[in-house]
Amino acid sequence: MQTRTYADLFSLIQALCGVVFASIETPRIKALINRRAIRAYRASNYWTRFLKIGEERYLAEDPVAVTTTVSGTGYFIETVGDTDFTLIGAAASTVGEYFVASGAGTGTGTVRQALGYVPYNETGKSSIDTFLRIFKQAPYALASVQEFDYTVDVNGATLVSGNLNPETAFVTYKAQFADTYGDQSGETQTIPAEWFQYLAHGTYADYLRAEGQQEKAAIADQEAEMLLQDELIRLDENHTSGFVSNRIRTNANMQLRW
Repeated sequence: MQTRTYADLFSLIQALCGVVFASIETPRIKALINRRAIRAYRASNYWTRFLKIGEERYLAEDPVAVTTTVSGTGYFIETVGDTDFTLIGAAASTVGEYFVASGAGTGTGTVRQALGYVPYNETGKSSIDTFLRIFKQAPYALASVQEFDYTVDVNGATLVSGNLNPETAFVTYKAQFADTYGDQSGETQTIPAEWFQYLAHGTYADYLRAEGQQEKAAIADQEAEMLLQDELIRLDENHTSGFVSNRIRTNANMQLRW
């Protein structure tokens, strides 16, 4: 995906404003840029660079030793090792087997504690901002893929899943936006190309407004919004949102009430 530099963005904003910003003003301009970036990010759930389609996610915590299992708590077997999991409540010592522990295990096996929901964060993967769809299998690889209904709360997405406990699900989601744009250490110096003009003209509008030039600010704001709408139209023409967001009710989906 194409990017532009923060230096180019800052130069364009200076050109629009017709000034060379003093060093004391640059933090304010940076803050206005990042404010507009958040606005752009929130304008759609389907920006390509933030969209993750059918990513496998665990409904369980990271693996821990079987010796830490607690009676009455649900787990998935991660590795068997030399552990006999049938001694602590499992039907079989099989990787992926769900069981409710009857106590602490012994041996070298490992388990994942079942959560009962897809958490927002998983080690090694992007943090989830917005859940879009959740599937039983990898979507778009099979002709008919069963899909979960779910509810979302502060912990994550809880599947409408009855009595069974899937260890993983395949999630289509919008990843969190965690960048702070700027030219200092620890800041992101690459700007999404699809946001570049909007950020420039939107920041220009905010600058005019702060300077008390309300009429000019309103005109600049309209131009910025038109630029953003142009990018949203281009996004829509890619058909990604319609393809990803449509929930087609198939017989298989309606029967998947786990």
